[in-house]
Amino acid sequence: MKATLHGIPPRLPHLLLVLACFGCADRGADAGADAEPVRGGTVVIAGPNDLDVANSLVSTERYTQELLRYVLALPLLYHGPDLELQPALADSWELLADTGVVFHLRPDVRWHDGVPTRAADVAFTYARAMDPATGYPSVDYLARWSEPQVVDSLTVRFTWEPHAEPLAGVPFLPVMPAHLLDSIPADRMRQAAFNRAPVGNGPFRFVEYRGGDRWVFEANDDFPEALGGRPWIDRLVWRVIPEAAAQEVELRTGNAHMILSPRAPELAELDALPGIRAIVRPGRQYGFVAWNAQRPPLGDPAVRRALTMALDRDRMIEGLRSGYGEPAVGPIGPFHWSVDEGLEPVPQDPAGARALLEEAGIRDRDGDGYREDASGAALSIELMMPASNAMNRDLAELIRADLDSVGVRLVPRQVESSTLIGTVTAPTRDFDAFLLGWEADYRVNLRDLFHSAGAEGPYGFASYANPEVDSLIDAVAEARTREEATPLYRRLQEVLRDEQPWSFLYYYPDLVAARDELRGVEMDIRGIFISVGDWWLGSGGASDAVPGASEAAPPPADSAR
Repeated sequence: MKATLHGIPPRLPHLLLVLACFGCADRGADAGADAEPVRGGTVVIAGPNDLDVANSLVSTERYTQELLRYVLALPLLYHGPDLELQPALADSWELLADTGVVFHLRPDVRWHDGVPTRAADVAFTYARAMDPATGYPSVDYLARWSEPQVVDSLTVRFTWEPHAEPLAGVPFLPVMPAHLLDSIPADRMRQAAFNRAPVGNGPFRFVEYRGGDRWVFEANDDFPEALGGRPWIDRLVWRVIPEAAAQEVELRTGNAHMILSPRAPELAELDALPGIRAIVRPGRQYGFVAWNAQRPPLGDPAVRRALTMALDRDRMIEGLRSGYGEPAVGPIGPFHWSVDEGLEPVPQDPAGARALLEEAGIRDRDGDGYREDASGAALSIELMMPASNAMNRDLAELIRADLDSVGVRLVPRQVESSTLIGTVTAPTRDFDAFLLGWEADYRVNLRDLFHSAGAEGPYGFASYANPEVDSLIDAVAEARTREEATPLYRRLQEVLRDEQPWSFLYYYPDLVAARDELRGVEMDIRGIFISVGDWWLGSGGASDAVPGASEAAPPPADSAR
């Protein structure tokens, strides 16, 4: 998404006003948009973390999922600029009234090892996704779908129980190769060797992985012309550079062509430099603090609401994000059709927060300025956050200060990212609270997060349970039309806003900075890599070297071709 906000669906006007590039020149547009593309060169992207396992059935990390969808592999369908359905691996499809769909596959797509992509691959991918043992993170999307039926080598049929928008979210799962993964048990899919040496069928093929350092992909010469053909660039490198300041140095020196975590206060400065432009991409992300309802008194909705009321989210947005964002109401963001635009966020109200805590029996009983419960036990909350991100540390300090002002002691604790994810997704729920971001999908899926049936699952972080919320989530799943679902979503958003199982902090865009020699870049709410096949390097950028590499990348192993 460019700073000019080109190509965004019309449902986003109030979000886009917030995302204006304060202090930046309007240079998000491609500096060489009128030039003719040239082939060749290596594009280096500096990302804030290592990629997750490169397997769409088990990957949970947002950049990995996006790279799988647009770089390495093909889903059945893509979203178009206005989120309409567009062909990808399936070149056509037909609905079977309200009970199913038939997909007709392109005949000219091959896996990067030369094997044709066929209906059996689609059937395998979706059958494994439906198997609970696999751990597919969006399995709830498929709850009303039947297992796929292979009609012939290029045709696959699905049937479903009628429900609202059955195609929302489902056909965008990148298909995986059955011939390389069908021997892996479902419960071992996350441990498959394939995940670090993947074979896809997309515009780029895997070349190399160095743990904690880089992933390297090269252009697929055989990618179908109807889907864009061979990419212009020869290689795409994902370099792992966690700290934003280090990313900015790499961008300034030309060792990276794009960085994905520039500091918001530095974005205008980067944009003002010759040869660098800022890009503000509206996204589907929001920041949140999850409270563990198993830890008293965090199971009390009034206490959680009080904690949120203590938070100055405007200060967070202005101070840490330079105005890029808006206070969040709940888990359904402004981009989605079901959002209740009339519902206001929980207001900042420290006096009201203190009153709610008093009513809940959480008082300063010993005069030390901090509150205790009825038994005299101090209310002290440990807040975990990823250690690799300086902005998270600053955000945690703001939260600590806000809660301190209402007599609640918060103790920030930095944790290595994989350890944090392992801790908060484990059924033991051995934490008080944690700070993270979440990327909502195009289809609202709140069952895993807030239904009591998911409280013991990996995403039921808060161990939240409310019978009304359960019934609303169940009823939404039964609704056959948007008209039926809308009032249910409205009430659901209201209850979650009032009870704050998570403190919903703010919706925010992606901030990106790129060098001007990287051209052909288009971004919007669908993702950063939607136009990757059209990227090319202009004057001064077409090099075959991998900036930052200590040695040339070795040729890929036969199994990865």
